[in-house]
Amino acid sequence: MTKTFSTLAALGAVLALSAPAFAQDTPPPTTATDRQFLIQSAQGSISDYANGAAAVNRATNPAIRQLGIWIMEDHDRLNISLFALAGVRGINLPLTMTASDQSDLTTLTAKQGADFDRAWLQQAIKTNKQDVSDAKKELAATTDPEITPTVRAYLSTETGHLIAAQSILGMMSK
Repeated sequence: MTKTFSTLAALGAVLALSAPAFAQDTPPPTTATDRQFLIQSAQGSISDYANGAAAVNRATNPAIRQLGIWIMEDHDRLNISLFALAGVRGINLPLTMTASDQSDLTTLTAKQGADFDRAWLQQAIKTNKQDVSDAKKELAATTDPEITPTVRAYLSTETGHLIAAQSILGMMSK
C-alpha cells in the first residue's frame, strides 16, 4: 500500500508543478456526473490496489495471488490515468479509500487460508460487478471525448478482473 501512496504523491507533485502548462489548453467543462465518476473511480482504484496487495500477502491459492499482482499493476496504471485527467480538469481526487472499503478490507484480512481465498474472490466479484456497471453508466452519460478513453480503459480493466475472479471461484468450486 505504501507504493500506491508514493506513486500518487509523486503524481500529485508532477501535476501541481505542471498545472500552468495544462492551463494553456482549456478542457471542456466537466459535468457533475463525470466529476463524480472520476472521484469514485479513484477511491475504488485505491481500494482495489489494497485488496490486490492483501491477496498477494494472504492468499493460499496461487491463482488468487497472481490475480492480486495483476490487479495491483493495472490499478497503478489506472491511477496515473485518472489522476492525470483529474489534474487537467482541476479536480482533486481522494488519496485514500472510503471508510467502508477500509472496513471491508479489515474484515477480509481477519480471515485465513481457504476462508480468506473464498471471501476475497467474493468481494472482488462484488466490487468489480459494481465497477463495470458504473463505468457502463458513465460511458452512456458522458459526452466528453477526453474522458471517454479513460472510462473505456477502466471498464476493460474491471471486466478483466471480474472474469478472472469468477473463473478462479468456479475452479475452486469444482
